[in-house]
Amino acid sequence: MTTWKNIARYLGYALSLAALAYMVYRLAIYDDYAALLRSFQSASTVQYLFLVATIVLLPLQLLVESRKWQLMLQGLTSISFRAAWQQVLRGYVGAFITPYRLGEYPTRLWQIGYTMDEWKNAIGGWKEWLLNWKKWIRVACWHLMRYIVWMAQWWLILLFLQVDISPVQAITAIAEYYVIITIAPYIPSAEVACKGGWATLIFSQYTSNIPAIALAVVFIWFINTIFPTIMGTFTPFRQKK
Repeated sequence: MTTWKNIARYLGYALSLAALAYMVYRLAIYDDYAALLRSFQSASTVQYLFLVATIVLLPLQLLVESRKWQLMLQGLTSISFRAAWQQVLRGYVGAFITPYRLGEYPTRLWQIGYTMDEWKNAIGGWKEWLLNWKKWIRVACWHLMRYIVWMAQWWLILLFLQVDISPVQAITAIAEYYVIITIAPYIPSAEVACKGGWATLIFSQYTSNIPAIALAVVFIWFINTIFPTIMGTFTPFRQKK
């Protein structure tokens, strides 16, 4: 079993590297960088409003994730929305400094401040917590809301970068990209590059403006990862009590 897991992991690495190589190839053969530069130089106020709107949606995304996290803990412990917000932000820090974002949820849970005995008591009711299907339906709804916000951010960035793609094509490509980056492993030190490779592979079906797609990945990563990580760095550690 372990051997097959290793094969699957390395195959995932190989696919991510192949996607990255494809992005490098498409960037190398792209011959209209002058037009891309002119599009930035002649960007209208409306275009920059698209970028501002993308940033403004970040707090909404964090609010949705905080509420989802608060619901997920129901049955194990009860926390305020403020505590959930702080734990989500600190979770970004834990995710940023660990491979594959593995530190995100442990960092959130650590802030609850339970002792080992308190955790044993809380986990004792894990069956009721796990089988509370009404709660998990609500969690799924909040997760869907976060996905919609994330998709809106991508669409706004594409508008800002003047990517010539129809709304239907954009929604299709963004959905495909979301599925791929959710399940595909990547090399931690090259997260942005690997995601850029997958985005290039998917969006190239609908547009030839590959540099803009690569830039879109960087913008989304910076807004949705770096900004909240900085916020989490300055968020005080507060335990549940």
